This record gives sequence, C-alpha cells and structure tokens, in this order.
Amino acid sequence: MNFSSMEYFIALAEERSFTRAAQRLMVTQQTLSAHIASVERELGVRLVNRKVPLTLTYAGEVLLGYARRFETDRRAMEQEFADISGDERGLLAVGIASTRGRLLLPRALAEFHELKPGVRVMVEEDENENLVEALREGRVDMTVATIPTNTAGLEVRLLRTEQIVLVASWNLLRRLYGENAQNVVNEVVRTGSLAALEGCPFLLLGRHDEPGDLSRLLIERAGLDVEPAVVSTNSETLMELALRDMGATFVPADLAHAMLGESTSNMCVMVLGPTARIDIHVAWRSSTHVWSVIEDFADLLARQAGAGGMQ
Repeated sequence: MNFSSMEYFIALAEERSFTRAAQRLMVTQQTLSAHIASVERELGVRLVNRKVPLTLTYAGEVLLGYARRFETDRRAMEQEFADISGDERGLLAVGIASTRGRLLLPRALAEFHELKPGVRVMVEEDENENLVEALREGRVDMTVATIPTNTAGLEVRLLRTEQIVLVASWNLLRRLYGENAQNVVNEVVRTGSLAALEGCPFLLLGRHDEPGDLSRLLIERAGLDVEPAVVSTNSETLMELALRDMGATFVPADLAHAMLGESTSNMCVMVLGPTARIDIHVAWRSSTHVWSVIEDFADLLARQAGAGGMQ
C-alpha cells in the first residue's frame, strides 16, 4: 500500500460508488477497482460489498479508520515541511455551515487569496455537528462552528457572537393578529419571549443545526405548541418563504439584513435579545505543530469580525 491506496479507499468509502469515487479522483473506474482489489489481496480480506448501494465490510470500516488517521498525519507532515521550507502552497480545507459561509467567506477568501495566492481552499459545508466530526477525522483542517472551548483535542477560539432574529412579513402578522399586530411585535421584542405569537406558523431549520435548536428552545420556553409549517436545512430558503407570507423564521441578523437590504417596509425583524445569541468559534486540531496557514486564516477571520467585516 502507498499514499494512493489511502486516498483511493477514503474516496470510495465516502462516495459509496466506484463511479463517483473515480470521478472525484479523476481516474478511470477500472483503475480504481483494480487498485482496491490489489489492497484486498495484500491484506487478505474483502473491504467492500460490491453491490448497489456499495457498503463497507467490517474490515473495510477498520481500514477506513486507519486510512483517515494516515491521511491526517500525511497532511500534517506536508504542512510542517511547507512551513520549514517557507513554501506557502497547499490545500486548506475549511468546514462551515452554508449560511455562515455565505456571510463570512466571500470577503475573507478574497483577501486571503491576495495574501497567499499559492494556497488553494476547499470549503466543506455541513451542519454544526457534522463539521466537528469532519475536523476530528481530519477531513478538514479547520472549522467555523459552535464548539465548547474546552473540547479535548481541539484548539478553539471565539470568533464572534451571532444575534438571531425572527423575521415575518407584516402581511402575515396583520392576517393573524389584525390591528393588534404591532402590539404583538412590541411584546416579543420587549420580553424576548415568543408567547404572544400564539397561532403563528414557523419555518424552522433542522435539528442539530445551532439556529434550529435555539429556535425550538425559544418556542418551548414560550409554551407554544408548534408543528413547523416548513423544515429546511437552508436559511435562505426559509427567508424567501417568509418574504412570501408563509411564516416566521429564525435567521442570523446579518443574513436578514443582507437579504432584505433596504426593502424592509413589508418585513418585520424582531430582535430577541441575549437569549437568542450564538457563539461562533474557529477551531483546529491540537498538535505539536499547527500549519501557519491555518492560524493565518483564523487571524484574518477574527480581524474581519472585530472590524465589523462580517456584517
């Protein structure tokens, strides 16, 4: 086995398809299949069940754990020698939620590319829980997510605190509460409680997503019995539905302002106070040597956050 053996097997295990894995690796399907068969002969075990959908055998699951650790160590080795030689080239893999990525990354990556043109960046978008797992497994070099600062094995720094707001159209609020709509909104903003929104349809993010979990907690605290009108993994989709009077949705304040712009006359943005804030962290794996590029990008993100560059 060699470097390619690990890379090929990880791709196959993640894609669960020889066709997709071959496309990802930019090799022929025949080449990939022959390579996996060679590893199986060398180890004396069957690694995959070649059926649709493709699955890993027990031996395959064991090898996947070794392969991921091997790839993590190989990347760390390459990064440390890049620092030793002063060669600022390589691939930086960043994990982030899609909505947060839209808000944080365009400006940050543009500036980072000017500073380090030899560094390529791969962005992996996923939910918070999966991003932390991807970081632990070495599939990304760093992640922007909500992570306890004392998490073992990770270096975690607070990046910013994100305010979550509740967005709904005035058309919807007036249809639900008539002439009392403004009083309902005032009560929500004054108390930070959703209790006055009895009967309001909510558009929610899925579970295991920080704003989604927070919104459910706020609804529960208000004593509301809610069956979400729509559940989605995409905040932008929920915002578009709110614009069409479908319901009220919880989104980061920055996203609400970015999508609404100056067109706020028919939209109500309710700031829910300190109970609706989420700490956002940047994290990477603890190590005797951390690639300088990782810390440089984290510093850039922190500088932009401090300067209001993520608003």
